[in-house]
Amino acid sequence: MRIAVIRQKFVNYGGAEQFVSGYTNQLASMGHAIHIFANQWTPSNHPNIKIHAVRAIKRNSFLRVLSFAWFALRSTSSKSFDIVQSHERTWSQDVYRAGDGCHREWLERRARYLPFVKRFFFRFSFFHQLILGLEKRIFENGECKKIIAISEMVKRDILKHYQLPEDRVRLVYNGVDLHRFNPSNRKSFRGELRQQLRISDEEVMILFVGSGFERKGLEYLIKSVQHVKQKNWRLVLVGKGKWKRYLDFASKENRGKITNLEPIDEIEKLYAAADFFVLPSIYEPFGNANLEALASGLPIITSRNCGVAEIITPQKEGIILEEPSDSEAMAKAIDYLMDSKTREPMRQSARLLAEKFTQERNASEMLQIYQELIDHQ
Repeated sequence: MRIAVIRQKFVNYGGAEQFVSGYTNQLASMGHAIHIFANQWTPSNHPNIKIHAVRAIKRNSFLRVLSFAWFALRSTSSKSFDIVQSHERTWSQDVYRAGDGCHREWLERRARYLPFVKRFFFRFSFFHQLILGLEKRIFENGECKKIIAISEMVKRDILKHYQLPEDRVRLVYNGVDLHRFNPSNRKSFRGELRQQLRISDEEVMILFVGSGFERKGLEYLIKSVQHVKQKNWRLVLVGKGKWKRYLDFASKENRGKITNLEPIDEIEKLYAAADFFVLPSIYEPFGNANLEALASGLPIITSRNCGVAEIITPQKEGIILEEPSDSEAMAKAIDYLMDSKTREPMRQSARLLAEKFTQERNASEMLQIYQELIDHQ
C-alpha cells in the first residue's frame, strides 16, 4: 500500500511522536510505502519511508494549526495514495487517529481545575474554536471514513460529544517497542545513568516523562512529595515546558531532590534507571509513556483520566488515582511503591501486560482497517 501519514512533528522525542515513528517504521518494514507529511522531522534511513515538508506559519498556535491543515491538504491532494491517515486535525483524511483524544472533553475536564475567570475566557479563544471546528468536521461530516480511538475512554468521549455512527469509531490500542523498552536495560544502563544523575543505589528513583505539564498533572505530582512519609526518594522529571513555574511548587528542601531534564532521544535509559513511574494526567487519551514504563518493567501510578487505566489491574501492574489533584492520595501511592518487596512482583506483571501491546499487533489491526476501506471503495 501507499500510505500517507500526516503529523506536524515526526521526531524522536515525545510519547505520541515516538509512537508515530515506531508505527511507520513497522509498516515500512512490512513492505508498505510510507509518505510522512510533516513540518518538523528527524530524518529516516528506512528506504520505504519518504518525508515531505509541509509549511506552517508559526506566529501563534492558531496560525500554526490552520496553516499546517491547509498546506497538508494541498500536499496530500496532489499525489495518489491508497490511504491518507492524519494524526492531526486537518481538512481531509481517510482515517483520523484521535491520538490527542477529544478536545471538547479535554476542555470540559480542564475547566474543573481553572479559576472562574480563566474558565470563562479560554472557551472563547480563537485557537480552541478552530480545534473544535476541525474536530466537528472530522467526526460529523462523514468524509473521514474511520476514526481510530486509542482507548475506550476516547471512544466514549467522541460519541458523547458528537453525532456519528458508533461503527465509524474503532478502538486500536497503541503498541510499544518491546526490544527497546525492556527490563534487561537495567543491567546495561541503570548504574551509569544513576551515577550521572547522582542518585545512589539506596535511593528510590521516581520518573515522570511528558510535555504539556498542565495536562499531565505535573503540579500535583510535585506538590504530593511534601506528603510522602519516606525520605529516600528522588524525583526525575523529563519534558519540555515552563520548568520554573512548576518547580516553584516544591519546598526548598524537596527542590534539591528533584532533577528536571529536557527530552532525550535515548529515553529507554531513564526508564532503566528508575524504580517506578508516575503520570497523574488530568486528561490522557492513552499515555504512551505509561506503556513504555510498563514494558521496561516499571510499576506505574496513573490517573482514572488516563486511557491506560482501563488495562491496569490496581496493585498488580500499578496504582490508579481517582483524582489526580489529590496530592495526599498520590503521596500514599508513592509510599506504597517505595518498598522494593512491593515493587518486585509488580515489575514482572508490568512487563507481562506490556507484552500484549506489541507494535506488530497495532500495525496488523490498522492494516485490516485500511484493507476494509480499500475493498469498499
